[in-house]
Amino acid sequence: MLAASLALLLAAPAPSLTLEPCTPPGFEGAARCGRLLVWENRKSRSGRRIPLNIVVVPATGSQRQPDSVFVISGGPGQSATRDVARVSEELKAERPKRDLVFVDQRGTGGSNALACVPFEEDDWRLYFGTPSPEQIRACRDRLSKDADLARYTTDEAVEDLEEVRRAMGLDRINLDAGSYGTRVALLYMRRYPNRVRTAVLKGLNAPSLKIPLPFARAGQEALDRLFADCAAEADCARAFPRLREEFAAVLGRLEKAPVSVTIANPVTGKPMDAQVSRAAFASRVHLLLFASGLARRLPLLIHQAHEGEWAGFAELAAAFGKAIVDQIDFGMQLSVLCAEDLPLIDPAQLERETKGTFLGADRVRSATRLCQEWPRGKAAADLRRPVRSDVPTLLVSGAFDPATPTRFGEEVAAGLRRSRHVVFQGSHVDGQACTGTMAAALVEAGTVDGLDTSCASQFHRPPFALPEGR
Repeated sequence: MLAASLALLLAAPAPSLTLEPCTPPGFEGAARCGRLLVWENRKSRSGRRIPLNIVVVPATGSQRQPDSVFVISGGPGQSATRDVARVSEELKAERPKRDLVFVDQRGTGGSNALACVPFEEDDWRLYFGTPSPEQIRACRDRLSKDADLARYTTDEAVEDLEEVRRAMGLDRINLDAGSYGTRVALLYMRRYPNRVRTAVLKGLNAPSLKIPLPFARAGQEALDRLFADCAAEADCARAFPRLREEFAAVLGRLEKAPVSVTIANPVTGKPMDAQVSRAAFASRVHLLLFASGLARRLPLLIHQAHEGEWAGFAELAAAFGKAIVDQIDFGMQLSVLCAEDLPLIDPAQLERETKGTFLGADRVRSATRLCQEWPRGKAAADLRRPVRSDVPTLLVSGAFDPATPTRFGEEVAAGLRRSRHVVFQGSHVDGQACTGTMAAALVEAGTVDGLDTSCASQFHRPPFALPEGR
């Protein structure tokens, strides 16, 4: 049976893909775009076909190599093609010789997006809260008219990626993935080891990681590190000598009642009345910890909130909320989490992993409630097994990453015999320039042997923001 299945697969004609000139938003230069139709239900190979949206940024030099770099975005729910301009700049050292290929994972961007936007753009609640079960039911009913919501998991995404490779006529490819995208990349490396030349995996979503369970403990560790770094920086320590105590006091006040504040609407610019709850405050603090450039503002924002000045924090929270809504197709995120992660988190584990953290269990419990309204797909049988591979791989972690801490990078490295694990003194999305340099060197050489990683040791958290006049 297996031999017959393999024979049929090998005999199957390559899927058809036509690429035409296009101009991705914000990108300056030549690009080619196309759509590849794939079966939504890959098991039955019948029913609806859905488009995979693809953007190719061609190599700029005359010595073009045949092994393109495939960019895999995170989330879950992020569109790869929305980030063409930014990622192309990060990977500019690879562009002279290799095409960059951006594929919107099914359910995102131009690939039959599963977008749940429960409010109008001028409604502040869109940017402060999370959808209610009622809103998710309405989204489910609307999206179900054009999608089988149980067919948008990592398993299908991996097979989509392989179909794109075949359609482009590529023998081997290089993978560049971040955050949840590393889950897709690792599963692809397991299933198609002979099709991957090199891999760069940043912010490791190891097989044991169940989104969003680690966020609470990792977020607390990142915040504790921030408090310690502020105390060790003379100017920050003088400006905020009681930062940890002030943060605890703010949480205590919000547990009693939310805070009312008037801020500028992030879309219309008009004044709007908003309320900051404890859950909203904690979630935005956690999100600000994702990048050192944003986390540097936290001591000042916490101090201002303690003194009753909430506008600065609330405006940033609203802007951050809008950015999330703009970047994440939330229905696709639910299709992944409800099938692959949340069913595996038991109450005892939730209590153990979130006890004593500022984020607590709210994030997991809220997502679990939403999953009760969402069709549950089937996770891949091999999704949670450790990945063993000889693919030359660069692994990148942040020492104070609030979502995918270094222990997950170490877990993945244990099974990748030809890998190098580099740890930045940074967060989840830090050190892009250095990572781009190392990635280019790996892709060029095809090995981690002799890889120069010294730039990672030169990265440091930027100075903390201080009150005016300090």
